[in-house]
Amino acid sequence: MHPHRLPWLFRAVGVAGIFLLSACGGASGGGSSGSGGSEMNGSGGQGTGGVNSGSGGAATASGGHVGSGGIVGTGGAPRAAGGAVGSGGATATGGTVSTGGAMAGGGSSGAPGGHPGMGGQAAEIGAGGHGGQSSGGSGQSGGAAGHSGSGGQGGATLQSNCVGMAWPTADPTVAGPFKVTADKNVGPAAGALPDPVYGNTQQHFNVYRPTNLAQSGYCHPILVWANGHTDNPEPNPPACVTGGGQYCGSYLMLMQQMASHGFVVVASLSTITSQGNPLPTIVGLDWLIQQADDPASPYYHHLDTTHIGAFGHSEGGLSTCKAASDPRISAISTVSGTTANAGIHGPALFFCGGKDTVVPCSNVMSTYASVTSQPAMFVDNLAADHGGWLYQNGPKGPDIFGMTAWFRVHLMNDTANRKMFYGANCTLCTDSRVQVMRNSYLTQ
Repeated sequence: MHPHRLPWLFRAVGVAGIFLLSACGGASGGGSSGSGGSEMNGSGGQGTGGVNSGSGGAATASGGHVGSGGIVGTGGAPRAAGGAVGSGGATATGGTVSTGGAMAGGGSSGAPGGHPGMGGQAAEIGAGGHGGQSSGGSGQSGGAAGHSGSGGQGGATLQSNCVGMAWPTADPTVAGPFKVTADKNVGPAAGALPDPVYGNTQQHFNVYRPTNLAQSGYCHPILVWANGHTDNPEPNPPACVTGGGQYCGSYLMLMQQMASHGFVVVASLSTITSQGNPLPTIVGLDWLIQQADDPASPYYHHLDTTHIGAFGHSEGGLSTCKAASDPRISAISTVSGTTANAGIHGPALFFCGGKDTVVPCSNVMSTYASVTSQPAMFVDNLAADHGGWLYQNGPKGPDIFGMTAWFRVHLMNDTANRKMFYGANCTLCTDSRVQVMRNSYLTQ
């Protein structure tokens, strides 16, 4: 752990209600776990003696801080489809729009690999089951296989009113072709209180999206982002800033990368994303889906609400695994933070840092091993600590381009990038910076 991170760790340990982030409820980073039940699928009792895991990783010369440590949520079963919806989908007063510079072009326009006319289709999710896409787990070329499943959570029909072109392929190791806009502090207030950064004030959401959403001609898949503990997608003054021993606002590069590739990313500003019922990320998803059918919204009929992914870091990874029970979420990825969840019903990509002392790779591997009915991959980023994955040459870092490609394959049907994960000669498998494990759905 870099020395400049230590003051934050000692401060965080004293925050009331903080528990240990771990996969399957195990201890991580050497801290002792609480004496309560283990965190499994959000249903375990909360520990009474856990310690906060703090945050690891070193900053680069640019001054960017490294990720954040995680905490275990307060338990409670993940919210089933059809549960409570935010606060009616109201847009927060005073939301601002920030337009970033043009992203460097780099997505090649190869032969379309997406499913035709991604809009207007209905995706059936089983007969009262989890459903979920098998996403071509057999390794065959082409897009996601049909939905399936029966029993379990209540069924749902996902439907999109957007009609658009099939997505072409693009290079995930560079920024995509879209200029990026951030709609800031929008949507309903959400998140557990008290928040370690914002106190007793609930926060809203940032949405990172292609600037030309209305004119792009595509139906844009949704990504739901979950922050690490005490962190945000970008600085949000005056409470969330970097300086004076505080590090808040780590993930802007990742948000812009995903939006530049055509995804619409809804990112909670809560700094304890694994807590709350419903989770703040699910409140944001509910709101954004409502916006997709609101004629007054800039998102109206421009979102592919049948293809939704979720991703997160540290505590946000735990939050993502809990949210994966939601039948609308069809693919997930986490970095240095997980928890086992039998409700995971779509492709799952798990990263860890080989030098991470906060959330050891063994914890992440345990969650990976628990996913036996869907495509799953475990990636050990050998040189990374808890947050160093953010500072490995931008989109060329394994975690960044890996997540970009994963969601392109499973949400945009970018078949040209399937070789990065599927088949005998998996491209990511040959990257010397990582060690990879895959289940049979990816190796066939």
